[in-house]
Amino acid sequence: MLVLKQQLKEARIPQAVVARAVAVSEATLAQIVNHNEWPRTSPEEVRQRLALYLESQGIDTAKSFDAAQGAVSPRTAGTTDKTNLSEEENMLLKKQVLFPATKKAFGLFRDPFAD
Repeated sequence: MLVLKQQLKEARIPQAVVARAVAVSEATLAQIVNHNEWPRTSPEEVRQRLALYLESQGIDTAKSFDAAQGAVSPRTAGTTDKTNLSEEENMLLKKQVLFPATKKAFGLFRDPFAD
């Protein structure tokens, strides 16, 4: 998460308004703000437009694009799970046998589920 998200909250500027002003989709701006994932095409141009808009709103852009303290990076998210994958549970089901009446009704002479 970027410092930019906190700055937008403090200035009470919705991300949708910023996205329209910068000419990117709301989803693109959300990816930038939440995950620091910039668009593949012309990321520097988007960064410049965003910086210009923030400056016009009176927001200091010196640290806007830095990662916020305490933010979980995408690589470390989910590493707190301590499950032991080496333990396997027996997932085989108990063998089910057809009743003789069922075999007779369907004309089965042997068990179709036997190996």
